[in-house]
Amino acid sequence: MDTIIQPVTTRAKRGPYRRHSDEFKRAAVARTEVDGTSVSLIARELNINTNQLFSWRKRFGGEALADGNAPSQLVAVTVLDTPPVTAPVAGSAPGVIVLSVGQAQLRLEGTVDTAMLTLLLARLLP
Repeated sequence: MDTIIQPVTTRAKRGPYRRHSDEFKRAAVARTEVDGTSVSLIARELNINTNQLFSWRKRFGGEALADGNAPSQLVAVTVLDTPPVTAPVAGSAPGVIVLSVGQAQLRLEGTVDTAMLTLLLARLLP
């Protein structure tokens, strides 16, 4: 009779689960909501599983938005049909252009120096 004797191996007991405070979880979620950050890299830095961090984002994600750190949102734009702009005919009176940006307003009448207009628009527009 042949018998093969193999040593009996038992798995090492897993240690206790780590418990993180709600403040730690909220701070971790806040770090992930910054534009251009990687959730995977932040999870690695904090020595937690990426899936765990994503579940915290589901749980605590809306709270950071209430603090005023809302991510950028799309703005509705309505395009109106406008008649095509025609070039002014030589000898006709120049028109008036009024440009409003926030609190600033630019009014152009008559012949305009293009270099000065470029400088003004660079200052007014973000």
